[in-house]
Amino acid sequence: MNDLTLAQRLALWKWLTESLEALREEDLLPEAAAEFTPGARIPVKFAGQHAGWVNMPKPTQRSAYVADEKKLLAWAEANYPDKVETVEEVAVDDDLIAFLAEHYPSALRKSQRVRVSWVSDICAALKKPGYYVTLTGEKLTEVPGIELPEPGDPVPRVTLSEDAAAIIAAAWRGGDIPVAEFLALPAGDGGEPA
Repeated sequence: MNDLTLAQRLALWKWLTESLEALREEDLLPEAAAEFTPGARIPVKFAGQHAGWVNMPKPTQRSAYVADEKKLLAWAEANYPDKVETVEEVAVDDDLIAFLAEHYPSALRKSQRVRVSWVSDICAALKKPGYYVTLTGEKLTEVPGIELPEPGDPVPRVTLSEDAAAIIAAAWRGGDIPVAEFLALPAGDGGEPA
C-alpha cells in the first residue's frame, strides 16, 4: 500500500465520514426500522466471533418542554396570574462579589416564574392526553412557551464488546468484511481511473 500524505489522509477521512454518514442515514437506518422489531436485541458477530449487540429501542413518546420561559411567563401573567409566583434569587454581579467579600450578607433579587408544579402538569397533559384543561374548563392544546415536538423514529444503538476492535480488524484482514460492497465502491482493477 502506498504511503499517504497527511493531506491525503485528511481528505480520505473526510470522504469516508461523509460517505458512511450518508450510508447510515439513507440506507442503514431505514433498513433497520423495517427489519428490526422495536425492543429487539441482536448479537453482532464477525467471522464467528461475538463483537457486540445492536439494540432497537422502542419508539419514543412525545414529550412537552418549556422552550421559551419568557413567552410562557407572559402568557401565564395575562391569563393565569394565580399560577405565577414571585421568587427570590441571589443576584451575582461584580458589585455583589465585592460587597460579599467585605460584609457577607444575603443578596436577593426578585423575579417571577411560573410555578414549576403547574408547568409539569401542563407538560404531562400536553403529552397525554394531548391537551390541558384549565380550572375554567378551557381545553388547551398549545401553550405559549411550551413545545411538544413529534418524536423521531427509533435509531438502533450499537454496543461493541471490549475486544470488538480486534475481532473486526481480524475479520477485515481475513477478507470477511467486504468493505467495497458496504460502501458501494467499484472494486477497480488497479489501473488508471476511467
